[in-house]
Amino acid sequence: MSRPVRRAPARATPVVLLAVLLIASTWVFGGAPAVAASGSPSPSASALDTDLPVSVSIQRVMPTVLRPGDDLTVSVTLRNTGSAGIADPTVALRINRLRPTTRAELSSWIDRSSGVVGVRLTTVHPGALAPGAQLNVDLTVPASAIGLNNVSSGWGPRGLSVDVTDDGGDRAGTARTFALWLPDGTVPQARVSVLLPLTGPARTPTVAGGANAGATPGATGASTSGATAGATPQPSPSGTASTPSSVAVAPSAAEQAALERLTTAGGRLRAVLDLARSSPDLGLAVDPALVADAQVSGAHARAWASDLGTALSGRETFALPWSDPDLATVAHGNGADLLRTAQQLSSDVGIGGQTARTDVLWAGPGAVDTSTLGLARTVGAAAVVVGPQSLQSVGGVATTARADVKTATGTMTALVPDDVLTSLLTDPESVEPGSTAATAVQRTLAELALLTRTGSSEPRDVLVAPSRDWSPDPTTAQAVLAALSSSPWSRLEPVSTALGNPDDRSKRAPLPASASAPDELAPATVQALATARTTTRAFASITQEPDTLLAGVDDEALTPLSVAWRSSPGDRDALAARLVQAIDDRRSGLSLAPVSNLNVISASVPYRFAVRNGLPVPVTVRVAVHPRKSCLGAATSDAVTVSAGAEASVPVVLHAAANCEVIVDAQVTDLAGQPVGTGAQFTARVAPTVENVGTAVVGALLAIGLVLGIVRTVRRGQSARRGARRTSEDEAPPLPPLGGDVSPGRPS
Repeated sequence: MSRPVRRAPARATPVVLLAVLLIASTWVFGGAPAVAASGSPSPSASALDTDLPVSVSIQRVMPTVLRPGDDLTVSVTLRNTGSAGIADPTVALRINRLRPTTRAELSSWIDRSSGVVGVRLTTVHPGALAPGAQLNVDLTVPASAIGLNNVSSGWGPRGLSVDVTDDGGDRAGTARTFALWLPDGTVPQARVSVLLPLTGPARTPTVAGGANAGATPGATGASTSGATAGATPQPSPSGTASTPSSVAVAPSAAEQAALERLTTAGGRLRAVLDLARSSPDLGLAVDPALVADAQVSGAHARAWASDLGTALSGRETFALPWSDPDLATVAHGNGADLLRTAQQLSSDVGIGGQTARTDVLWAGPGAVDTSTLGLARTVGAAAVVVGPQSLQSVGGVATTARADVKTATGTMTALVPDDVLTSLLTDPESVEPGSTAATAVQRTLAELALLTRTGSSEPRDVLVAPSRDWSPDPTTAQAVLAALSSSPWSRLEPVSTALGNPDDRSKRAPLPASASAPDELAPATVQALATARTTTRAFASITQEPDTLLAGVDDEALTPLSVAWRSSPGDRDALAARLVQAIDDRRSGLSLAPVSNLNVISASVPYRFAVRNGLPVPVTVRVAVHPRKSCLGAATSDAVTVSAGAEASVPVVLHAAANCEVIVDAQVTDLAGQPVGTGAQFTARVAPTVENVGTAVVGALLAIGLVLGIVRTVRRGQSARRGARRTSEDEAPPLPPLGGDVSPGRPS
């Protein structure tokens, strides 16, 4: 006989085991099971409703971090945005005692996509809520009723929900946030670095077609009272005044107006600086060109620059390359020399006399590519701050702020901001619709708790870095930053700390080799700026006063590269064309006076060329003459110095070798023979005739004969008839009398 089969227990056992495990895990990690209390209406776990008649704003969660023995108070504001009143609304506070284990679960709790409702802790009936009316409600839960387990490993976030139902028990409004539970005071801490950018509006130097040339985006409607002309040299990091030859030119009126608007109360630059002054632990990345422009602009801008100098004392500060160039634009335009120039200018000028690092760069908006990181390595940078959308973790694994990336020029360090934490500081509405300062703080600490719990046992480095155009909401930003510095599981650290720690080698999304954005400056324009600058600097070798000739040239070449110009590419392209022309015009002014056609009838003839100097500096040059045929030759002139605004005559000897008619090119050159001015062209008719040549030959022969005759005479000596006298004058016979012998007897 076969034994009977007992099937029922086999089906029941897995269900029982699952239920036991669920209940056990619930009590270990959070307390009582998260089920709705009997008899109370439970909102459905649908997606976040946006058309409910009651707006619920969570204004306060006290305490921010909940510990055993603490009562929990959640303060909310109810506003009836519907057309009908609610006679007796019910406000319920619920908690999900299960601790989230991933950052994705935090999002699913907020948007209600998880399907979890939570257990009711307390209920309040605040009274009638008429259309358009507002009620402030406090929901307080005693510590004994919270029901979270005191196991030390259970620390972290728990979901909180405030639900409003109308007279019929239907949901009328809802809001969600988190409680932060800490049963034990000893928990690991994440190292959080905050880096705030201080960059200005698009710059428009006055040299580009006048004081109002160019249109600075957003520069209308601001006062420019108190603006002054000319920048006062600021102390360099060494403490001495810095006056490099190519520092800033004066900002245009449009740029000064924009700076006034940005530095007045409520302006972006003023708000960021005031936020930074609230904590010395916040790092600043500053464009020194912005500070230089502010120091010579209106009253608000000058006051802002002064306050910035005070705020930098004792703070970690990074000096961005001059004028904040767009790294991607420079990389795609092969403009490494321009970036080196920008770095050197920032190093030379400094920021208000304070010491600042210049080896950390900041990429422009959008995704970064390996060519951009390769450029940073080429110019000797230690790291590049990239956008939070680049180098994101794969598979939801938590990563550190530092990422080492292989490029064509070697490995480069990228600093990657945390996308969610940065958004909670700058725009919490993008993370949690309907967010308040209180919910931004609770979500920030919830995210940090899971970052700290996930991954290795080593402290994790986290970077928070807002975008350049961020204009902070003071209330929310100060609340979030205060939470970062006081949280049990995070502490503020300098950015250099993250730089000094190794990459955790987590898997990240790869970067493209090259990816150009449509609003970048064209590579050909980058090269035109670089060529104009290089040529002009070489040209300056002809003067002993190169600083005068080159003043502002580097600033002009760098201005169109600024990240700020991404918002107005059309105006930027026009400005770049004007600046290339302005840089080229610095080499205009040296010329030769026009030369008439010449008749050269001698074998050698000097000719004087007139060199005109229209430059503001004296120059030392030569005149080089190049006949296009060999029948005429010419030597290069001696060096001659021509005063500023003057004219000098320079002789050049022309040598005729044969009869011809030849086109001659004359050019002003530097001492090395490179052309430096406008030349002249003329026609020379060369006719060294036969007679002239014969005369020269006969003359030469006669001269030779004369010399030979003299030599021959000397060498022949004296004959008997031309001998030298050998007796004295007394012994010589007397000469006969003049006219004959007069002796007696001889006829006279």
